[in-house]
Amino acid sequence: MSATSNPVVAEELNSASKLVSLKFIQLTKRTEPCLLADYLMEIGASSVSITDHDANSEEEVPIFAEPEDSKSLATVVGGDAGVGNNMWLRSDVTAHFTGAFDPLVVVDNVRTAFDLGTSPRFEVDQVPDLDWVKVVQSSWKPCLTGGFILRFPWHTDEDIRDCIQENFGLLRNTDRYKEIQLEGGIAFGTGEHPTTQLCLEWITQTLQNDNHIELFLDYGAGSGVLGIAACKLKPHGLQAVGVEIDSDAIQIADSNSASNNVCMKSYLPRHLGEDDESASLIMKAVQRSQVEVLPEDMTGPRFDACAANILARPLISLTETIASMLKPGAPIGLSGILEWQGEEVVEAYAEYFDNVKIENQRGGWVLVSGTRKLHPQNL
Repeated sequence: MSATSNPVVAEELNSASKLVSLKFIQLTKRTEPCLLADYLMEIGASSVSITDHDANSEEEVPIFAEPEDSKSLATVVGGDAGVGNNMWLRSDVTAHFTGAFDPLVVVDNVRTAFDLGTSPRFEVDQVPDLDWVKVVQSSWKPCLTGGFILRFPWHTDEDIRDCIQENFGLLRNTDRYKEIQLEGGIAFGTGEHPTTQLCLEWITQTLQNDNHIELFLDYGAGSGVLGIAACKLKPHGLQAVGVEIDSDAIQIADSNSASNNVCMKSYLPRHLGEDDESASLIMKAVQRSQVEVLPEDMTGPRFDACAANILARPLISLTETIASMLKPGAPIGLSGILEWQGEEVVEAYAEYFDNVKIENQRGGWVLVSGTRKLHPQNL
């Protein structure tokens, strides 16, 4: 009789394969949650996550949201920001272990390894035995926005028809919408966020009104969805170029471009950026040598239009860089901007662009548009 045919052994193997969730609660910065996460992975955790213990409460201090004043900004991006070590005042660290691990032994090992007087607070729970790939896929529906249908590889034609019917209450001709297929990866830009939707709508309107756009700039490309959308609207004669500081996102954007059969390629910027974190990401990507840096001949006023969906602070710091890449008269659409930040972005870009204004808004976010000045000053 084989080991797996033995009911007792089979039950033990099945128990060992199940996941147990071990959550360490209310860890302060002194406990060094990042080091704890690394330690748990080293001793055999299947996955580890760090979350804000005070999320959605009055005590929450959002360290990844942009502050309203420069003093707060220095607090947020100073110090460890360059290496990505910003941390909440109180964090929860959750690790998943197979049933072969004893959670109490793990907790005691943590106490000893981190020289703690007492064991940290913790909770143990069973992870449901589900097909998590299917669970995640089922939560990502096709997205209909700006005249595009954004779909993932597992979506069927029936999913697309259902999406259109849900949006309009009746079945309409799917040929009216340009399909964009995206990989479900880490890169931002799946169509669900209001800023992506605002940019897609701006791109559709801009390309419908301007037949002379041949070279399109997607600055902060993420998944490449904005550049791909521009190519889809003008499949013959338009080329898109993406600029992105994350090397993984660049590879995803290039893969998405290939799967959509469009002429788009993404690069690292030549400019390191104004903040430590951007410079750190770019330098690491260059050292890994897996992606290309933007060719020097593309840094001048080459582009006929630009969409940039980043965040307000980076957009403001990149004003001169982006302006220097656009031809006189080139339209620009900017998002990733919260409502209260809109006027500040307008003011920054008004030096290099005409008719700069808040053109649209959705869900607390805005899109700022403008046109590159016809007689730009030297940058």
